[in-house]
Amino acid sequence: MKKIILILVIALIVPVLSACTAQVAGKYDDYNEMFSGTIDLDMQGNGYIEVVSEPSGIECKGKGWLTHIPASSFFTGRCKGQQGQAKLRCSDGRVINGEWTCKSCTTIYGSAISSKEENVTFYITPKKKKIEKIKQQYKMDIENNPPLPPTKKRKMSKYYKSTNALMELF
Repeated sequence: MKKIILILVIALIVPVLSACTAQVAGKYDDYNEMFSGTIDLDMQGNGYIEVVSEPSGIECKGKGWLTHIPASSFFTGRCKGQQGQAKLRCSDGRVINGEWTCKSCTTIYGSAISSKEENVTFYITPKKKKIEKIKQQYKMDIENNPPLPPTKKRKMSKYYKSTNALMELF
């Protein structure tokens, strides 16, 4: 009986004490804009997210949290099937709300929608080589898409002014 209690205590304490930083890559599905950054996870399904988009330089920060743990996770310790949500606020005024699913304990994928009704796809993993492959794929997926439309807040930014100045030359 003592062994069972000890195992349960260890199983509950280890995830609380563990933490990791994972890499995030994402793209706007219909625009030539992608983002990358990090998520600091507390291994209970909560995380603090920071990303920067390219080419506009928009910064987004927010949180992610766990909303569903399959019963099998409690017995196997596997993450597959766990689900959650995320909410980010961006420097251009956009708010991005997303949902994610664990494919494994090191692979999370999801989709989101911005407050401007723009669809977003994202991927999270602690594996740097894997995130680089995903970023390359995202870059190819969006290379022929139009630029991300500016928000009123972004219209006043240096990026928007320089983009307009270049467009006026042609």
